[in-house]
Amino acid sequence: MKKEKVIEKLDKHCSEKLYVRLTRKKGSFEGISTGFILDKSPDFILLQETDEFRVLGYQVIPIQTIKHVRYNKNDKTIHRILKEEGLISEIKAKYKVDLTDWNSIVKDIKETELTIISECEHPKQNFFCIGLLKRINKKSISIRYFNAQGILDKKNTKHNFEDITKLSFDDRYANVFSKYLRE
Repeated sequence: MKKEKVIEKLDKHCSEKLYVRLTRKKGSFEGISTGFILDKSPDFILLQETDEFRVLGYQVIPIQTIKHVRYNKNDKTIHRILKEEGLISEIKAKYKVDLTDWNSIVKDIKETELTIISECEHPKQNFFCIGLLKRINKKSISIRYFNAQGILDKKNTKHNFEDITKLSFDDRYANVFSKYLRE
C-alpha cells in the first residue's frame, strides 16, 4: 500500500475509532497488530491492542513500519462483536502520550512508572526487552530488564530509538509479571 494511502486510512481509523488490522514490516520481518488507533502524529500511532475479543494494553508504533491498513468484512464483524459485548467502552487512552518523537513518547510513558516492552522485530536484530524505563537519552532508552523467571538484570539494557518497531505499556503480561520481580 502506498504511504499516502496508509496515512489516509490511519487518519480515518483514528477519527472514526474503527477496529483496525495493521501489517507492520521492517526488513524481512512482517507482523500484525490489531486494535483501535487512539491518537496519531505524523510519525507515530498510539494503538490500544485487542486480541480474541479482549481489550489489552497500549502500543506505540512508528508509522514508517506500517505497510497496510485493513478494515474488511472480517474486521467489521470483530468491531460489531466488541461493541455488542460492551467492550468498545473500554477503548480509551488512560494516559496522555505526546507522539511528537521518541523522546516525548518515552518521557510521558516513564511518568506512568509502568513496565514497558521494547521490541525490534527485525530478524537480524530481534530484541524483546521488558522492564522499567530507567533512562532516556537523545537517541536511546535504558531499561532495567527482567528475564522469564522475574530476575532483574544488574545493568540496564540500551535500545536505540531507530531500532524500535513497537513499544508497549500497560500490558497485562508486563503489569502482572512486574509484581513478582526479584534481584
